[in-house]
Amino acid sequence: MNRFSAAQPRFQRGLSLVETLVSMLILGLGLVGLAALQARTVSYQLGAGQRAQLAGLVSDFGERMRSNLSMAPGQVSNSPYLKNDKSADGWATQSAADPAAVSVDCTKANVSCDPKALAEFDKAQWLSAVRRSLPLGSALVDDAGGGAVTVTFMWVDKDRTVDSAAGRVLAQSPTCTTEMSGLDRQSCCPTLAGKVDAGVRCANFSLLP
Repeated sequence: MNRFSAAQPRFQRGLSLVETLVSMLILGLGLVGLAALQARTVSYQLGAGQRAQLAGLVSDFGERMRSNLSMAPGQVSNSPYLKNDKSADGWATQSAADPAAVSVDCTKANVSCDPKALAEFDKAQWLSAVRRSLPLGSALVDDAGGGAVTVTFMWVDKDRTVDSAAGRVLAQSPTCTTEMSGLDRQSCCPTLAGKVDAGVRCANFSLLP
């Protein structure tokens, strides 16, 4: 009988240091990707929320003009619903202070407002709603001809960034030109806005009361 038997194989148990490090690396990459996805999801949700707010604000302004149609653009010259003075209504001026309140509150029962006073009150109330709804929210209302108006919203969006040599920086919105169309035309800043800072977004809407 052979006293020497074949050595029995021994199975390695546990993980080596290299395998542990590789597992940790894969887990870390997965967590980084998950964090980036979550950040993009939150950014998209914020964008969708802002779009819903803008749609509601445009609808509110349209209803205010329709209820006082005699003062709407196209019905009267220099309509009080317009806000299109470049020196007084540009981004630099509007973002520096809250919208001015009017002296007459047309919602009070003992107050009677004529159509012009009502239009001025409506515009002041609406501009205050724009400021509350958006970060430094401001708005322009320009006569587009034929009784229509172009409503431009301006606000600060610190999540809108672009790559640069110095890393991620706030995006600069383009100024509107006659050659622009489609989405470019909807998201550019009109010349009425004057100089806008990096990180300021614009959104343009056409409205016919």
